[in-house]
Amino acid sequence: MKKIILKSKAFTLAEVLVTLTLIGVVAAMTIPMVVTKVKQHEYKTAGKKAFSVMNNAIQALSLNDGMVPESYANASDSEKTNYFNNLETKLIVLKKETNADGKTVLFTSDGFAYHLVNPNEIYVDVNGDNGPTKINDPMTQWKQADYEDQEDLFDTSGWENITLSDVFYIGFDENGKSIIMPYIQNVPAVAFPSQQPTP
Repeated sequence: MKKIILKSKAFTLAEVLVTLTLIGVVAAMTIPMVVTKVKQHEYKTAGKKAFSVMNNAIQALSLNDGMVPESYANASDSEKTNYFNNLETKLIVLKKETNADGKTVLFTSDGFAYHLVNPNEIYVDVNGDNGPTKINDPMTQWKQADYEDQEDLFDTSGWENITLSDVFYIGFDENGKSIIMPYIQNVPAVAFPSQQPTP
């Protein structure tokens, strides 16, 4: 009687190690890109939500109390404080602090930190105080968006060609037009160039 010997096919240890090494290299190259893309999408979505929340609060303040941000652009400090106190009642505020520049920051239930600079100039940190921007950082140290074409800053539907930071600018012009833009240096002048005094 003849014995049949079956050989089982298997990978050698060397083949397994080479395969795992290749998988590791590919993962090391792609995971940071995926994480960055996800973070950028989170910033974009959160920025739009923060704008909607603030816009709704300001609309409620305008309709119910007759307080419009453009009327308070050159108001006294006490009038601005009164405006911000009324605005606070329209948001779900968990805590209130002062940032490194001495401005009031409202931390809301959705995790946003609204830095109240002027009634027509508000900055929102969509990460709250979780970084990369922190409440104890002065504005000059806030992480700025990276862009090449200034027009891309206005494209809220995409913001595809911009590397966003966790801070956005929410502004209002003298006609009550509202805008959200990624934070960059001198962003109010970029958002509303017609409002800037000419030299």
